[in-house]
Amino acid sequence: MSDNALKITNFVWFQSIWWLVVLLQNASIPYVFGLLIVWLAISPKRFADAALFVVIFVFGVVVDSSLTYLGIYRFDTTHQIANAPSWLIPIWLGSLWSGLAGTLLHSMTLFKDRPLIAATGGAVFAPLSYVAGANFGAVTLGQSVLMTYIFVGAVWAFAFPAIFYIANYVEKTMTRKKEGRYD
Repeated sequence: MSDNALKITNFVWFQSIWWLVVLLQNASIPYVFGLLIVWLAISPKRFADAALFVVIFVFGVVVDSSLTYLGIYRFDTTHQIANAPSWLIPIWLGSLWSGLAGTLLHSMTLFKDRPLIAATGGAVFAPLSYVAGANFGAVTLGQSVLMTYIFVGAVWAFAFPAIFYIANYVEKTMTRKKEGRYD
């Protein structure tokens, strides 16, 4: 598959995950898991992607659970893990972070090694995703749309460059291991 075809496929793959989690929430989990497995089967960087699925999942749970704890947004806790705190995000939202991880070395390389562009992109586009999710009933905003946008944008101005830093580190580590270098 050509590089451009791979990027387009990756973009469509992630958009499919976004729509699944927003529209189906908990019911999306098996489908998203399947799409993550499919991506690992076709990715030329499958080991780095697999590591990023896990690391960015944890990162995202911390970020979004913190925002939930602060009252920026709320989720339906009806189907939450038994005895989980109400501020812990649902697993379907964590799976979206794993999907995002799958784009970092592929369709979102525009932001790689460009922290100011990544910060701007995160500040502008991430809040739009949460507001859109609220419009589809996947999340309830705990503040006005404007305040949510400002707060989430500020968080993502730091979070988005951070995940690219993590992705670069993971990719370099996997490349060294593949080459048998452990420096």
